[in-house]
Amino acid sequence: MPGPVLHPKCSICINKPIKRSIYCIRCRPLVATKAESLKRRTALIEDYDESVDAFRCRWSGAVLDTDDRSGPFSLCFDHLIPRKSSALATSSLLFNSLKTDLGPDEFLLLTGDLARHRNGTPFNKDVVPFLYWAEAVRLLVPPMPGRRVLDVEYTSALRSACDICGKPSFPHSIFCPLCRRFVFWGGHDHGPRVRALKLSWNPALGGFVCHYTGVLLGTANPKDPWYMTFDHCTPGNDKTQAMAASWVNAMKTSLSESEFWAVIMEYDRYLREGGDFNQNIVKFSYWGRPVKGRAVA
Repeated sequence: MPGPVLHPKCSICINKPIKRSIYCIRCRPLVATKAESLKRRTALIEDYDESVDAFRCRWSGAVLDTDDRSGPFSLCFDHLIPRKSSALATSSLLFNSLKTDLGPDEFLLLTGDLARHRNGTPFNKDVVPFLYWAEAVRLLVPPMPGRRVLDVEYTSALRSACDICGKPSFPHSIFCPLCRRFVFWGGHDHGPRVRALKLSWNPALGGFVCHYTGVLLGTANPKDPWYMTFDHCTPGNDKTQAMAASWVNAMKTSLSESEFWAVIMEYDRYLREGGDFNQNIVKFSYWGRPVKGRAVA
């Protein structure tokens, strides 16, 4: 009887396969899933760089780490279109988080517009249609407080205007019904949320604006990518909160405000000028910190 077929190299990379497999010891666990094995294999082949014997992030070109599976540049798989049926691309965890529930073109357009806005250009709210957002979004929605007025908001004097926005206040409260809903969403330290709402309020527009884009935020539809959410400017620090669009909050994840802007600006430079994406652009001091939910991440 003929012996087993010997493969001179892994079917994905140039390394020698392990016994009774067409994959090497590095590639085999990367495709070891019944559901998307073929799609993972295709993505790995497309994003393999033989010159360095490594896989590169489809979005940033960064060399991916296949040993540490938790760092910002660890290898993961991203659905090109935010649907399970979509083809896959190899990605770093960082860029998988940045891309969130965006299509490839949407991601590139939004990061580009964020960089231009950082340099002083007004953000174009209509730059992308957010085609997949409503399908994939999972928001924690601030519940409407009951009719009982809490001690922290109670005032014995009759107050007609909300302390945040100036609109008619809830009976015996210093806040209007809308502001109450956001002030008393979870937790007990209401002060930072009040400060964030006050800083976000724009009297000329008659609404709250995003800290990162300057765009008027929505407060009615939680599936709207421009729905108003609380962002921790410093991850894990409840004292540093700002109002942000849902999609920006999801994109920023466990980056501090300064880290977020540094990554966005470096990515914009990489797309415009080429070369290597600087993987040391920030220290990623808060990477891996659990995210509580998109409404407060």
